[in-house]
Amino acid sequence: MNILFTGKTDFKYNRVRVLIEGLEKIPGVKVTVYRILSHSKFDKKTFQELAAQADFVYIPPFRHRDVGFIKRQTDKPIVFDPLISKFLTKDDFGHFWKLPFKYFLDKIPFTKCDVLISDTTCHKKYFAEKFNIAPEKIHVLPIGVSTKSFYRSEKRVSADGVFRVGFYGTFVPLQGTDKIIETAYVLRDHTDIRFEIIGGGYRFQQAKRLVEKWKLTNVVFHGVLKYDDLNARLNQFDVCLGIFGDSKKADYVIPNKIYHYASVGKCTLTKNTEGIKELFTNDKDIVLTSTSPTEIAQTILALKSDPARIERIGENAYQLIHNEYNEVAIAERFLAILQAYKPLR
Repeated sequence: MNILFTGKTDFKYNRVRVLIEGLEKIPGVKVTVYRILSHSKFDKKTFQELAAQADFVYIPPFRHRDVGFIKRQTDKPIVFDPLISKFLTKDDFGHFWKLPFKYFLDKIPFTKCDVLISDTTCHKKYFAEKFNIAPEKIHVLPIGVSTKSFYRSEKRVSADGVFRVGFYGTFVPLQGTDKIIETAYVLRDHTDIRFEIIGGGYRFQQAKRLVEKWKLTNVVFHGVLKYDDLNARLNQFDVCLGIFGDSKKADYVIPNKIYHYASVGKCTLTKNTEGIKELFTNDKDIVLTSTSPTEIAQTILALKSDPARIERIGENAYQLIHNEYNEVAIAERFLAILQAYKPLR
């Protein structure tokens, strides 16, 4: 099978890395990547030559605006992997005045593509019901992980006796970073617990202001790290934090970070959602909680007092991800979706 990856992107986003790495390891599969720098300077001739050799054309996450454009250039089946709903994202941010426009920014490409990919069953149901998309057109493909990028390294031995609670993210609302800082406030007198925060973004300054306001000494901001530097840092954490947002979007997703934490064998604490429970089982390979900072803090203390539980959950998470959601397993699921494709009448 020949699959043409195209879109106005650099193809470095985690979902795309996982797919390409996995597909390249499968005999008989050819991946061609054609980057669109701009629609106005689009090289139609080169694209159509590549598309003529392809069985499917794949458009990666967030490139909703590319679907209609590419659809006009080729008659090959278009596979769109949006990862998010623009409408749901703006709802998550509280940008209600933008919702009418964002609704159609989702609905039009979801309707025009031939195969629509969702990362969870929750998202599939949402896409189908909210935008009136035929359920049989939507296929669930978990994000998975690149085991080349995220793997266990030598286990850290804490010489300073500090219990490191780690998080990385972009500080968007669904991540609930305010709840994480509030949890640190609850645990402010536990001097042997430290919150190590990686990343920056939308609510980063809000988080910093809270730390300054409460004079917290148990929170360390490491700033934004390069993708390739994340693995080493994640391996230093004792427990990892997922997401704690109160939005609908937070209930539907399994974020990249959850797969990454699991792939390095870490015990992860995150919000109890239907999306998360599609892959993970509470107290077997993940720990689920409410979004209450008090409850999150209590759970952290319970985990800290039970190293064997942390070890067991981390090991189970590692085995789950490496056995069932590695890059090759995800690529094989993707190919099965394409091989089963039949045009809807």
